[in-house]
Amino acid sequence: MTWAAVRRAGEGVPQPAPPVLLVEAEALLATDPAAEAALALLRRDPFRLLRRAAGLDRDPDGVGDGAAGLPDPRLLPLDPEVLRFLEAERVAGRRLVLFGRAWPGLARALAERVGWFEGVLDPEETRPERLRGRLGGAFVLLARDRPDPSLLRSAAGLVLREDALPPPGSDLSVVARIARSRPPFRLWLRALRLHQWAKNLLVFVPVLLAGPLATAADYGRTLLAFLALGLLASAGYLVNDLLDLEADRRHPEKRTRPFAAGTLPLRSGIVAVPVLLAAAAALSLLLPRAFAIAAGGYLVLTLAYSLALKRVALLDVFVLGGLFSLRVLAGAEVISTPLSYWLLTFSMFFFLSLALVKRHAELDQLARRGGVALDDRGGYATVDLPLLMALGLATAVAATLIFVVYLVAEQFPRAIYSRPGWLWFVFPILLLWLVRVWRLAIHGRMSQDPVLFALTDRPSLAMAAAVLACLLAAW
Repeated sequence: MTWAAVRRAGEGVPQPAPPVLLVEAEALLATDPAAEAALALLRRDPFRLLRRAAGLDRDPDGVGDGAAGLPDPRLLPLDPEVLRFLEAERVAGRRLVLFGRAWPGLARALAERVGWFEGVLDPEETRPERLRGRLGGAFVLLARDRPDPSLLRSAAGLVLREDALPPPGSDLSVVARIARSRPPFRLWLRALRLHQWAKNLLVFVPVLLAGPLATAADYGRTLLAFLALGLLASAGYLVNDLLDLEADRRHPEKRTRPFAAGTLPLRSGIVAVPVLLAAAAALSLLLPRAFAIAAGGYLVLTLAYSLALKRVALLDVFVLGGLFSLRVLAGAEVISTPLSYWLLTFSMFFFLSLALVKRHAELDQLARRGGVALDDRGGYATVDLPLLMALGLATAVAATLIFVVYLVAEQFPRAIYSRPGWLWFVFPILLLWLVRVWRLAIHGRMSQDPVLFALTDRPSLAMAAAVLACLLAAW
């Protein structure tokens, strides 16, 4: 029976004033404030986080109220179940008082944000000798995890989550329970971004271009490489989302990401990262050592991008292009045919152009909303749009010309194709697709990653099928 139901059962009978509901500020949040503070510090100063973990750097004022603490409290996601419960109690006439144990500044910010609390207690005011006098009588406690023992000794009852157990040794009655919603599995699929694994199909490019020289074993190893890179990519996306919580919450679309929205627990995401890395490492043991080196480089570059490089203008797009090229290199390292440096050069220019498309599209959308700069992307400004377009179109043309050199200087002399003339048709198809992508971006119609766009765009799929048909015809 809920608290409200108990109240209804006693209607018509004079009732004493209900005890104050003393709410810990952290209980209002749908996210873990300790994990938020640690991740925020990891992003800004990882060495300081290590010193703090080792006990060499203490924060006497409490992490979260200074520059080294929590992100903006105005952006932290609130727990909808807790808010519903508090709203019902407030409407029923119960007094609500908020307090902050580890983050007093957080309590004040949340009280102002929610607007339901008649007061906010500082840590000194929650001492037993002062608490009852401050509240004017008995109180019921709603805390996030482990309530402070001194508060338990003073409380008249507890409000707990529906699956939580009373604190050990406590004989306090549980006067109400708050529902806890379980995150659906689809949220994990979204957080892991399995749809982004489509980018790892690039590992199949070398084996497809090897033509008749490719063996069944080559295709098997390439499939394992695809899975290993997919696991690494998902780990990288989790790291990116965990370190970008505040920036994502400020973004009109990214704020719905599971960790930013508080619909997935941060600690689960932190644990999932090493699990994914271990699975990728296990698959890499079945592949040549050169693949492990390429995959390791991909992981290091991904982490460097998430931690710092994505906030360095222009360098960020070169890193994105390099990550795509590393996928092609990883695929080349697991097959028996020799590595083509012309193919790698082509992929570097090709994917640099696509990375520039992505950044141009973001800036263009910002300009259409009246914005000026992408503060979380190295300070790109709308005045950079002509530069990005010029560089992107130049690299697009360069990529297609290098593909021609790849055909003339490497593939034709090797005579591995029975009808190599079909490969000439790949050149105009690639150029047409790149120019079309840039045209859509200039017209403001490229609202997502161009690689993912190609997977849902019918003309792009038709051109991809035409390229594949040319390769098969050339065999």
